[in-house]
Amino acid sequence: MDVFDQATELERLDRESALMRARASVDRAGPDWINGVACCRECGEAIPSKRLEALPGVGLCRVCQEERESAGR
Repeated sequence: MDVFDQATELERLDRESALMRARASVDRAGPDWINGVACCRECGEAIPSKRLEALPGVGLCRVCQEERESAGR
């Protein structure tokens, strides 16, 4: 395994670790459903499908989740 392969593997492991931490800290109460669209419980904006795929059951959009984490709630 050369240096580039090692760097690629470390990057992959770092991404997986970050996703695991995000999944563990995310609010799991689920989104509000408005006209069949998953929406953030705090701001009402639609939650992107990529976020819902990465974090099933997420109830907050990325911005609201980050604000909640920075406020220490």
